[in-house]
Amino acid sequence: MVLPSGRGQAQQDACTGVATAFTITSFLIVGLRTYVRSRIVRNFGKDDAFMVGAVVFTLGYLVCIWIMRDNGMGYSGKVLKLDQMTTLIQTTLAIQILYYLLIACVKISICFCYLRIAADKYFARLVKGTIYFLATFCVICVIVCLTQCIPLRQMWNFTSVPLGTCVNTTALFYTTSSINIITDIWIIVLPVRTLLKIQRPNREKLGLIFVFGLGVFSTIASIVRLHAIRIYTESTDPFYDSVPINLWSMVEVNIGIWCASIPSLRIILIRRRAATQASRSAGTYKYHSSGRSGAKDPGNSASGGSKNLESFDMGSVDLTNPEAARKASKGDSEWSSHGSDDQIYFPGAYNPTPKLPV
Repeated sequence: MVLPSGRGQAQQDACTGVATAFTITSFLIVGLRTYVRSRIVRNFGKDDAFMVGAVVFTLGYLVCIWIMRDNGMGYSGKVLKLDQMTTLIQTTLAIQILYYLLIACVKISICFCYLRIAADKYFARLVKGTIYFLATFCVICVIVCLTQCIPLRQMWNFTSVPLGTCVNTTALFYTTSSINIITDIWIIVLPVRTLLKIQRPNREKLGLIFVFGLGVFSTIASIVRLHAIRIYTESTDPFYDSVPINLWSMVEVNIGIWCASIPSLRIILIRRRAATQASRSAGTYKYHSSGRSGAKDPGNSASGGSKNLESFDMGSVDLTNPEAARKASKGDSEWSSHGSDDQIYFPGAYNPTPKLPV
């Protein structure tokens, strides 16, 4: 069946275009994060595993959107066939389940990331309690989605003879979306007190708070999505009004993935900057060493300084910790095997005015 062009086509193009672009970006970011955590830092954790799961569910969501596109998403039910409307409703059910699983994975991943910087037992207990709540809430949402109509096929029953009963979907999705927004805000403010205690310069503290606070954009998208839910659930033509809710759902979940993953990529910039500094230092040492000794190969000099400098992996330790830097420069495996993005120190853990070994 050829559908008429117009606003319906424009809605399809906007939704599929944004969803595809955002999902591809998320896939690339999480792929790079996985590489960093598994190959560079060598500390792939539960937070990374849950984020990989989030991307998998996002890809599933994108597939559902393309299926809906092929069946007339954004067009009025007056121009759709019965089988198209049935497919749209069944795919919407799959999207509902994928959305709750996806959101849970993103938020649980962030919470496991918080456990990496847990400075005291009280903060750790709050984070673990949040994880248990998110997991339980996700399970409840999935069960409710599968039982919102009894029997479930009543969802796509377009005859005048009812096969069963359904819950008030407006109340259902308003409730779950409101709880999601509350948990968004809770997760944003949860680590602020701990981040302020980190023994770092004020500029770095503000930077960390800003990075974790990027989740505000995802929360804003959640609030806009709440408005789209009202339009969809109260619409007299839900097929036509189904685009905004899917568009904002994809914006919300993908921005959440970006905000949670980008901090893990900073190690790439740190190692690149450290490698540049090490290269310049090595060149300077080579010049002075050759000038003093006349040796063509400074690596054979008595001091052995050039060789030691070349083996000093500045990107694998926290350069603000003099003990870590000292041990790493001596080849201490205990320090050189850990990634710098896991080394967050608190008051009393190190000298606030470190000096790197030379």
